[in-house]
Amino acid sequence: MDEDAWDGPALRAGTLTRLLALTDTLVEKVALPRPQAPARRLLVVDPLDPPVTDRAGAVLVAIGVDPRSAAAEDLLRDAGADRAAAVVLRGVGDRARKERLGEVAERAGTALLLRTSWADWPTVIAVMRAALESPAADGGNVPLGDLAGLARQIARQVDGAVTIEDPDSRVLAHHAESADLDRIRLWTVLTGTVPEERRRAMDQDGFFKQLWSSNRVLHRLPDGEVPERMAVAVQAGGMRLGSIWVAAITGKPLRKSAAEVLQAAAGPAAAHLLHHQAHHDARNALLLGAARAVLDGPGSGALLAGHSGMPADARCAVLAVGTPGPVDDGRRVRLEQGVRMHQPRPGSDHLVLPVERGVLVLLGGLAKDLSDARTQVADYGGRLSADLSRRLGAPVLIGLGPVQARLDDAARSRRAADLALGGLLFTRERPGTGCATVEQVADAVALRHVVETVDELPPPVATPVSRLAAAAPQDGHHPLDLLSAYLRHGEQKGPAADALGIPRATFARQFAKLLRTAGLDAGSADAMLLARIQLLVREHRADRG
Repeated sequence: MDEDAWDGPALRAGTLTRLLALTDTLVEKVALPRPQAPARRLLVVDPLDPPVTDRAGAVLVAIGVDPRSAAAEDLLRDAGADRAAAVVLRGVGDRARKERLGEVAERAGTALLLRTSWADWPTVIAVMRAALESPAADGGNVPLGDLAGLARQIARQVDGAVTIEDPDSRVLAHHAESADLDRIRLWTVLTGTVPEERRRAMDQDGFFKQLWSSNRVLHRLPDGEVPERMAVAVQAGGMRLGSIWVAAITGKPLRKSAAEVLQAAAGPAAAHLLHHQAHHDARNALLLGAARAVLDGPGSGALLAGHSGMPADARCAVLAVGTPGPVDDGRRVRLEQGVRMHQPRPGSDHLVLPVERGVLVLLGGLAKDLSDARTQVADYGGRLSADLSRRLGAPVLIGLGPVQARLDDAARSRRAADLALGGLLFTRERPGTGCATVEQVADAVALRHVVETVDELPPPVATPVSRLAAAAPQDGHHPLDLLSAYLRHGEQKGPAADALGIPRATFARQFAKLLRTAGLDAGSADAMLLARIQLLVREHRADRG
């Protein structure tokens, strides 16, 4: 980008240069014949839809056009003839093809942008639309994306403490004109996130709903130890980018012009947040890609160390974190947030990666002594399990992977951690700490493997359990409930009846009928073993949703 691209005039709203300054991590610039061409709106191009007649100044996102096809070249020529600002195509691996498309775009007079490998179409469309609709960030000579500088500028104008936060209330930048901060503000700055109980309270009283439903400044008067504060949402193109918060310094009110200052800052802040988000997401995508390669194996520990700062040649371990039952996106996000907030952590650094079953935690830079490193991992796993269980109000279980000598070997720790978590989720006799190594739950891991194998190999004939599954409940209890309770309590009718809350005589009568109906021989060890396995298969299937 030209040196003057950081200046206000060069980044004025409505130009292609300014759009690329905010989104250059999402797209690769292949041809840019008119850098200062007007770029005013975004159009999604579908070859099956009728063509749009007026495309002047539009950025054409060609989702359905194959860049290897002749249609891509035709689109570039048509875009140039229509004075479109740019065409965005899917990425091309073939260098010769990329050069050919670039030549066509140069002759047509329209920019050619290729979507980067880490970004998807919804992300490209959302960020570009927001960038096109956001005001220019030309106030106060704050360089584009310098959120710390923006926070400092606002704090000086309002004479208070400022935090710029993402939509999940994580602090992106902060500044205060005094160190005399209230407890909540100090905690927010030190931990990088608003306290959970504070977020929950604002959510319950409708504050967040009110914040995101308008672009006006919300003002709250002092309330006990909570000082006077103001907040405004930063949004563009229907996309939530973040929010700016201002709080009074202890014993000192905000300036009377604070609301006007905050309102004026919200517009230009959109460009700063877009720039930060695009570059942060790009760095994060590279980091996650390197981490997944290492954890899936084989991957480069040196590459991951370069992206994360985690030492490549120090001891590391992986923890697999999950909960009983299906894990949806909401619970996965809460697990990830809880792990990030939990302190203290052993070692020099850590990474948290969402996976289907929950999240993985990679701990790096552990103690040089192997015994000390193992103690670090076990202690951290126990504390983390207790903390997350309290936060989520549900059991959180953690499989502890063995300590490895270097990042290159992290995949071994990950595989063992996954097995250990699977064993913990399968067994009913869980350790009090909520975490375990694979050796500590070896029986459960092996039995789970047997059950999953049997689940994939349905029996060729009807069995007593399958006949009971099709039977109707009697007196509020399904026949399978009676059989399961009987097996769980050592094949003793009395304890099984007590567990279900059924009179023992009634249970004995119903159980005898159950055996006759299903043709189950309670005296046959083989028959009862098969029944146990089939019941475990059914329960395992239900747990997976």
